[in-house]
Amino acid sequence: MTSQGFRFLHASDFRLDAPVDGLIESPDRLGDALLEAPRVAAERVFSAALKEKVDFVVLTGDLLSPRDTGPRGLLFLIDQFARLEAERIPIYWAAGRSDSPDVIPSAFRFPENVHIFPVGSIEEVFYNREGAPLARILGTSWGKTAVAPRGVVDPVEGADDLYTIGAYNGRLPAEALKDVGVRYWALGGSRLRETVSRNPNFAVYAGSTLARNFTETGDFGATLVEVGESGRTTATLLRTSPLRWSTETIVIREDETEEEALAEARSRVKAIQEKEREEAAFAGRSTDGDVRLVSFRVEADQAVLPALRYGATTQTIVRDLRTDFTKTYPIVYVVDFEPILTDNTPEEMYERQTILGDYLRMVRYYRENPKERIDIEQFMPEEMRDWGARERIKNEIATRRAAEGETADLGELATRLAALDAKQYSPETGALYELTTFDASPSGDLLDAVGLRASDKESQRRAALLEAAALGADLLAENDSPVALLEGGVAKGLTKKNRVVAAELRSMQKNLDGKEIGS
Repeated sequence: MTSQGFRFLHASDFRLDAPVDGLIESPDRLGDALLEAPRVAAERVFSAALKEKVDFVVLTGDLLSPRDTGPRGLLFLIDQFARLEAERIPIYWAAGRSDSPDVIPSAFRFPENVHIFPVGSIEEVFYNREGAPLARILGTSWGKTAVAPRGVVDPVEGADDLYTIGAYNGRLPAEALKDVGVRYWALGGSRLRETVSRNPNFAVYAGSTLARNFTETGDFGATLVEVGESGRTTATLLRTSPLRWSTETIVIREDETEEEALAEARSRVKAIQEKEREEAAFAGRSTDGDVRLVSFRVEADQAVLPALRYGATTQTIVRDLRTDFTKTYPIVYVVDFEPILTDNTPEEMYERQTILGDYLRMVRYYRENPKERIDIEQFMPEEMRDWGARERIKNEIATRRAAEGETADLGELATRLAALDAKQYSPETGALYELTTFDASPSGDLLDAVGLRASDKESQRRAALLEAAALGADLLAENDSPVALLEGGVAKGLTKKNRVVAAELRSMQKNLDGKEIGS
């Protein structure tokens, strides 16, 4: 046990080279905020270390890729390290895959307060106060050969009962959690913050310092660890991400006007903005630079759904909300205002022995079996098929390595991967493949490695299949298309331009009704 209390900051996964990826387009008014967000989040880590007057900082994994950030990223990191050096705060860094010591150019020298753990072995260092050791840090950096962590070390004279911290990247072996020799595991390599264990020891993935898309909801930041004189440990999240993402649901009634819908949405956004300010004030931090990105999912009666989907109402609401809530910090930016479909297709339509019935039963099967692969690659261009094959081989290789280590026999897999890697792919190929396949989620080990959650991908797939079911029913059913709903009275509220569109839809429907569907 330690006889003196101390505190340190644990942070990981700055990923200074990784941009914000949760938007299809970059709004002009948010351009600088989105571009600088990775560096702002990282800078807040070091500001928090100074504000909290920590004794030292432990960094685990993937702060940057020197190849992708270039000199700017490394110089930025050196400047931040120097801020702590001026206050005599040491930094213990267990580097990850992208920033392993063997990929950092030798021309860049880090300040003297920075200690980078070696690749291929576990090193033991001590934090000293007034010449006496106060804490032990065991660490290893990621390299070509991963090193399994261990907690039992040979004691040194006068330090046999020191509070011990393990700094490690990747999935922590279960046996390491049982070792009471390490009181706190500082883990890196996952974008999501997670406390793996609290007893008999703490094990914490600090997660990324920045939330980059709608799958990364909640608070992202660094972990403040306080160790009492008795060795009692508490871990507290300190938010550093200037961006927060959320999906909100709003309900629009059949008798609700456009003005009423806008007022309801404005009230919701105002409440979000006020809550952001209250939370910042409670935490004693400024909201300067903070941006909340909100995606609205609109539940609407079937009678008003076509007007929302095909009319100008949603665009008007989004434009007005962006105008009203992007002038002062914290900014609340409405990404979209999207009407969603509900599964209200009559059960009897699923039971029909028709093309529509066959189609709906197939869609339902894939909705109820999210792990089942939807094989539509035969309809894709060759480039996308090659991309899909490449990703599956990479996943299989990673799975084998996780199970068998670096000695795994990759043989034919490595050869096939090399051939696919040699091909040229357009920048958008990966995103298009994801959007069109909604492939089964990768294994648990791979999810841990990249910080994904299986539920995120499965929910996207379910939403897409629900849309497919509704559109299929619209096209194949006799009286269940948006055209029929428009003819039922909703078209009266549309603008002149949209009434023309409705007329074109009616004409198209009549043409479809007069044609036979071949086998």
